[in-house]
Amino acid sequence: MEQKISEILLKACDDADANVRKAAAVALSEADTTHLKNALIKLLKDKVWQVREAAIQSIAEAKVVEAADILGKVLGSEDDASARKAVLQWVAAKGEEADPKAKPGSPVDPKKPVGDPWQIKKAAALALSKLRPDLVVIPLMMSMDSGNPTARIAAMAGLGNLNATQAIDKLLEALNDADWNVRKMALVTLGKLKAVEAVDEALRLLDDEKFAIRIEAVITLNHIKPEGAVPALSNVVVNDNNYEVRKVAATALGNMKTHDAAPALVIALNDEHWMVRKAAIEALTNLKATDALENIKEHLGDEQEDVRSTAAISVIRLIQIAKAGAA
Repeated sequence: MEQKISEILLKACDDADANVRKAAAVALSEADTTHLKNALIKLLKDKVWQVREAAIQSIAEAKVVEAADILGKVLGSEDDASARKAVLQWVAAKGEEADPKAKPGSPVDPKKPVGDPWQIKKAAALALSKLRPDLVVIPLMMSMDSGNPTARIAAMAGLGNLNATQAIDKLLEALNDADWNVRKMALVTLGKLKAVEAVDEALRLLDDEKFAIRIEAVITLNHIKPEGAVPALSNVVVNDNNYEVRKVAATALGNMKTHDAAPALVIALNDEHWMVRKAAIEALTNLKATDALENIKEHLGDEQEDVRSTAAISVIRLIQIAKAGAA
C-alpha cells in the first residue's frame, strides 16, 4: 500500500466520525505492514460495533494472525476446545432479522445503542476460522472421513457455513458417496462455496436417479452460473420427469442472463404443472425476453390464479421493457 494512503488511513482510524473509522477499517483489508495491521487490531476496541465488525472482517481478509487470540476472547473462549465450540456455534447464527431498509455499507447510526451484538460474534467466528484453520476447518474435513453418514453431513454443513474453500476437493469426492444424503449435502455445500470445480460433476448429477439430487445439482449450477450449463438445464426443464426439478431448472435458466435460455422456457410455458409454468414466466421476465410476450399473454387465461397473476405482472413489465428499447 502506498505510503501516502497508509498515512491517511492511519489517521482516519482515529477520526471522531464513526463512518470515517468504518471506511478506514474496510480499506485496511489489504493491510500489508505492521503499522496497518496494528491499526486494525486497535479498532477491535472501537466504541461503535459497526466499526469493530468492519475491522474483524478486514483482519480476516488481511490474514492478521496476530489478532487470533483477541478474536478468541471476543467469543469468550479460554482455550482451543472452547474456541472450536464457539466458532461452530456462531458461524451458524442467523441473528435478528435485518432491517429491510439497510444496505451494505450503510452509514453508522449514532442514535442506535452501542453494544456487542450477534454480528460481532459471527464476524469473529468466521475470521478466527480463517486465521486458525487448524481450529475448526481441518477437524471438520477429517470428520468427512467418518463412517457415520450423519457425521459427514454435519461436517459438510459446518464447512459451508465457514466458507471453507480448502475443502472443495474433499467435497468433490463426497459426490460419489454411497449415501445419497451425503451426495446431496456435498452439492449444497459446493453450491454455497460457488465452487467452479464442481460444474462438471453437477452436470453429471442432473441425471441422478434421485430427484432430490437432481434438484441440488440444478441449484448448485444456479449458484455458480457457468455459461456452458444452459443446454443441460434446457434439457432438464423440458424433459425431467419430476415437476420440482423442472421448476427449479426454469428458475436457474432465468438467472443465467442469456437469451439462449429462452427457447426451452417458452416450451415450459405449456408444462402440465402450474408451478413450472409460473417459474417459466418469471424466468422469461427475468431474461427480459420481449419476444416471448405473446406466449405469456396466453396465460392471462390460465386455469391457475397464481399463473394468471404472474403472467399479468410479466406482460406489464415486458411491454415497458419493449417500449423503453424502442424509444
